[in-house]
Amino acid sequence: MQPLEGITVVDATQALVGPLATQTLGDLGAEVIKIEHPANGDLTRAYTPRYNGLSAYFVSLNRNKRSLTLDLTSEDGQDILHDLLEEADVFMQNFSPGDAEKFAADYDTVAELNDEIVYCDVSGYGEDSPYSGQKAFDIVLQGRSGIMSVTGTENQPARVGISVADISGAMTSLYAILTAIYHRERTGEGEHIELAMLDSSFQFLFYHVTNFLASGENPQRMGTRHPNLMPYQAFETADGFLVVGVISEGHWEPFCRAIDREEWIDREEYATFTDRVSNRADLDAKLDELFAERSTDEWMECLNAEGVPSTPLNTVEDIVNDPHIEQNDMLAEMEHPDLGTFRSPNNPVKFENLETDTSQAPPRLGEHTEEVLSELGYNDEEIDRFVSDGVV
Repeated sequence: MQPLEGITVVDATQALVGPLATQTLGDLGAEVIKIEHPANGDLTRAYTPRYNGLSAYFVSLNRNKRSLTLDLTSEDGQDILHDLLEEADVFMQNFSPGDAEKFAADYDTVAELNDEIVYCDVSGYGEDSPYSGQKAFDIVLQGRSGIMSVTGTENQPARVGISVADISGAMTSLYAILTAIYHRERTGEGEHIELAMLDSSFQFLFYHVTNFLASGENPQRMGTRHPNLMPYQAFETADGFLVVGVISEGHWEPFCRAIDREEWIDREEYATFTDRVSNRADLDAKLDELFAERSTDEWMECLNAEGVPSTPLNTVEDIVNDPHIEQNDMLAEMEHPDLGTFRSPNNPVKFENLETDTSQAPPRLGEHTEEVLSELGYNDEEIDRFVSDGVV
């Protein structure tokens, strides 16, 4: 049994934040109907590289969905959307500022049609922000949220290598939607969720914010290093890189044994995290020189023997082919009847009594338009008119 079986989600989102959230709802058994503009669809459909005729980016975020094309600027398109929403459980949108009202898809309008619906409105800043009229995507939010200020090197800020602002918005909206569904099951009440991605991004600063509030010192960019822990970073070896995380004081002694520096265990300037952070420049220089002397595999053998948290620095190719990924079935395989087989990162949740399903391949643009319209009660003549009028 899938936990969200019987739940219908109307997904009027594009890019990453909404599609990731609704894809996860689909993995959990919800029926997800993706609304796309008839001309170009989700903006990520245009991204390269191509994967069996679709955008590889799009493939990673849009399994377990049916694609319905609708021109929401048209009256017919809005009527069709309203027909869907009257029976839907969840509506998620990330329209540009002002477009929800223009499309007759704002919360007040939708709630009149279905007062039990869970309506999730994701935007860069939210309606009440001083920035509410501005568009925002991941890189903009990484910059405004402060995330980029603590990412990179001393001389160069860097974008986090994954779309962390989008992902934080997706995960936050996902638990908000599930919470609202649970509340509705108990009370019968629908819910209006407004999520500002700047807020969900800001929350991910966690200890950087509390460090600042406690000390008054603005956090600095430190590369792979950590402001509170030492050593906790990547080191270059003779043939690559490895990553070490001495996250508790109990790891310091085995770390020193692993690198054959037992004399450091009782050195006063390295005794605690506070001491090591205060003497970071000295210790960094020693460790950089030391790790460069031997290969990654040699160091990993030493570190693993002492139980020190560590890993080689994997590339994407490395992790895709890692035995853990194979053992945990972390690459979903999806067969499309026309486009062939796709693979993408699988849903990581393993239930004991429930199931997830990640087998439905991402759709071609408008692949299910006639099917969904027929289910809504439109006849062939009406559907043909919608096509000729550019509504679908």
